Amino acid sequence: GWIPLGSQEAEKNKKAMEIVSEKKYRQHPDKLKFTSLMDSLPMVLAQTNATQMNDHLYREAWEKDKTKIHMMPDLPELLLAKTNAINISKKKYRSAMEEDKKKGYDLRVDAISIKAARASRDIASDYKYRHNYEKDKGKMVGFRSLQDDPKLVHFMHVAKMQSDREYKKDYEKTKTKYHTPVSMLSVMAAKVAQAAISNTNYKHLIHKYFLLPDAMNLQLAKNMSQIQSNNEYKVDYNSWYKGVGWHPLGSLDVEKTKKASEILSEAKYRQHPSKYRFTSLMDSMSMELAKQNAHTMDRHSYVDAWEKDKTKIHVMPDTPEILLAKQNKTTYSQKQYKLGWEEALKKGYDLRPDAISITAARASRDIASDYKYKTAYRKQQGHH
Repeated sequence: GWIPLGSQEAEKNKKAMEIVSEKKYRQHPDKLKFTSLMDSLPMVLAQTNATQMNDHLYREAWEKDKTKIHMMPDLPELLLAKTNAINISKKKYRSAMEEDKKKGYDLRVDAISIKAARASRDIASDYKYRHNYEKDKGKMVGFRSLQDDPKLVHFMHVAKMQSDREYKKDYEKTKTKYHTPVSMLSVMAAKVAQAAISNTNYKHLIHKYFLLPDAMNLQLAKNMSQIQSNNEYKVDYNSWYKGVGWHPLGSLDVEKTKKASEILSEAKYRQHPSKYRFTSLMDSMSMELAKQNAHTMDRHSYVDAWEKDKTKIHVMPDTPEILLAKQNKTTYSQKQYKLGWEEALKKGYDLRPDAISITAARASRDIASDYKYKTAYRKQQGHH
């Protein structure tokens, strides 16, 4: 007994299976070990973008302020918004039509529109179109024969023109009466061509004759037949050559096959770059450039000086830069910007009904009011 475990072919098969393994080739990204620095430039940029794109933080100030702001119902902006809502309202736009539908209408039978509609209906009516035909049907009598009626004669003529049988009638009569002369040139050419391609005249049987057994040409034919015989060709192989043992190791074909396998070997063709021996000089230009780039892109070295200085430097609170920064913060502050308005809302205000702004707002409201706009129309409705 012999177990092939550990043999050269078994190891080659294992290595080939590892190379073409789909499971090892398509690894999930979660299985790859990777760790990113939290203070690296991409991570800081991603955190900043996440903060900027956060919808909750974007609306946080508005959510806090919208519960504290109170707007009076008679503000010009609210009145204008209500007026615009009335102007673009579909219900208000169709209200007059709906009211007219509820009231109904009076349309007389002899109105011009009713008469025009009836005339159009009579013209387009299929019943009216066939009314005269139905009256005349069955009353066309008095013709002694079919030929006396011009309409029926016309219909028969049209039917003959459209009939396929009438169209082929003359052809059917004459197609069997066609005669071709025997001496016609095309007929003679066809006969000659038929005789040329005929198999009967092509094959002429050789006459039968007797030949002596010792004739020279007969002996020569037998010798040539024996030479060409497949049985005589294989007699040496079948008699003693067949079944003789032979080991092909070291033969020309085996060596050619081994060389071709080495050329086509996938394992030798796809070698990992780590197997190639390569050493780079530490003082070469590429290595120096890589070191310089690594030092330039190092985030820790970039902020190292600032990390050391920010714990040692103390800035006085009354320096011009600090005061300017505080003033800019106050200027850009949304809370300080709305502080006066908030205080005014808390104190309330006294606005008399006869103030100029109130009078102007009421006049604008009356002008823009859809109800006032349609009051005269509703009064005159039904009086014309």
